This record gives sequence, structure tokens and C-alpha cells, in this order.
Amino acid sequence: MATNTIAGANLAAIAEMSLPTLTEAFAPLSALTTDFSSDIARSGESVTTRFASKPTAQDLSSNYNASNSTTVAVTATLNQFYGYVWEFSDLERSKSAISLNDLFIQPAAAVTGARMFQDVWNLVNDTNFPAATATELTVTAANFDRDDVADLAAQLTTNGVPLSRRSLILNPTYYASLAKDLNSVDQSGQTRTIGENVIPRLHGFDVYQSPLCDGNAVNVTGLACHSSALIVAARGVDIPNNVPGLEVENIVIPDLGLPVQFRRWYDANTGQLKYWMGVLYGVASAMGTAGSRPAGVKIVSA
Repeated sequence: MATNTIAGANLAAIAEMSLPTLTEAFAPLSALTTDFSSDIARSGESVTTRFASKPTAQDLSSNYNASNSTTVAVTATLNQFYGYVWEFSDLERSKSAISLNDLFIQPAAAVTGARMFQDVWNLVNDTNFPAATATELTVTAANFDRDDVADLAAQLTTNGVPLSRRSLILNPTYYASLAKDLNSVDQSGQTRTIGENVIPRLHGFDVYQSPLCDGNAVNVTGLACHSSALIVAARGVDIPNNVPGLEVENIVIPDLGLPVQFRRWYDANTGQLKYWMGVLYGVASAMGTAGSRPAGVKIVSA
């Protein structure tokens, strides 16, 4: 068998180059409970995460009798395996003045992150976050402002949601309306909003935006939530052994821990240089339905 030399930057350098795009594409997942431990999962394997149910304080002046303690188990099945594969022939690469294969690294990362978040967002519905338990704010994008964010924070607190690890995920139009509202506030600390279009922590929320907050099936354009509202689990993809000419590089997204795998190989029979990237994951509604008060408040377009 011929030994093929693949021209261009090595795969490790290319994968590292993709980190800023990967970090940006998967940023909204920081708002959720994640399980990205490094174990290799077999097909169909699931991940179970447990949350402590809200206890009741007891009088300790007379005795130390233990109360009943319960946990809520939430299982995410690792049944989603998405990514992107692309290739260019010897002729196509020879005629191009740029590295065609390297050019698609960032778009591949972006579409993979979008697919993963879309699966999460489809769980933000009336079943997992029912309006009957006061988990809905109806407002137009043009009228959405910092006062609404304060109301969302109050509703979560009323629902018994912890004050820490809260996030606000918004459709770009709602995010823009909130940014404009903050821009009008004459106070220090808003330069990042104006210069970078990054909204700082607001009323206890980390604020994210995604075009995939698209209204889904129930017209939801945003979610104020605790990290226990939804869960996403992922595992590193198994690396095939003893495959001549195959390069494999695993990347872990900083601060998130999500494992992403890149592959590259050359098909000598077809003259195609192929690239591959993929993520193995699963999503589940967590404390959205576990108990009388969901851990999230939907934002619905009026």
C-alpha cells in the first residue's frame, strides 16, 4: 500500500484553530447542566444525572432526627451523533490558491454547534415548561427590556429556583432590544455592551443569544432558567485503531468541557482529501417537569 503524505497544516493545528469558533458556537450550552466526562460510550448508552429535591428546614432544638431526603434522576440517552464531512479532489485543491479543506473547519464547527443547540431548544415547550405554573412571559421583542429581566428573576425566585447558576438565552432580536436598553443607561461598565455587543450579567443572569431561539413549536423566543432546567450529555467518540493514513485529533472546548473529534484521511483511489468532525451527545428536560415549579420561565413573542 502506498504511503500518502497530506500537504498543509497538521490536523492538531487545524483543530486548535477551530477553538474560537467552537467556543462561540457552543456557548449557550454553558447555561445548562452538562455531563461531558471522558468515558467512551457505546451505542445507545445513557447518562443519568441526579438533582436534590428542595428540602424543608427542621427544628433542631429538641432532636436531630433525619428527614426524608430525595433526589430526582434525569437520563439523557447518547443517541445523537452529528457533525460534518467534507472533501476536495486533487484537481480541485491544485487549482485553488487557498486550502479548501481548512476553509471549511469553522463552518463545520458552526453547523454542528447549531444542530446540538437546536435539539436542546426543542425541549423548551409547554410540556416541560407549562404556562399553568406561571412560567411564561409574553412580550414583543421591541418592548423587551431590563425591567422584564428583573420580572423573570423574581418569577424564578418565586418558583423556588436557587439564585446561582441562572442564565437568560434569547433570540437575537430580543438580545438586541435588551442591549439597546442597556446602551441608554448612563452608567459605567456598559462599554462592553456597546463595543463588543456582549451583555454583562444582569439581575443574576448570564446572558446568551442564539438564532436558534426561533420560536420553535410554541412560539418561544427565549428562556430564563437555572442550569437544572435542561441537561446535555456528551462523550468522546471512540478512536479507530490501526487505520493506515487516518489522523485523529480530539479537542475539548475550554470552560465547557465538550469533546469534539476531528479526522482527516486521503482516499488514494478517488484522489479525495477528506475531513470529518463529530460530537456524540444526548439532551433531556431535567427539573423542568420534576416537581411543582419548573426551573425555567419561557419568553413568548406577543
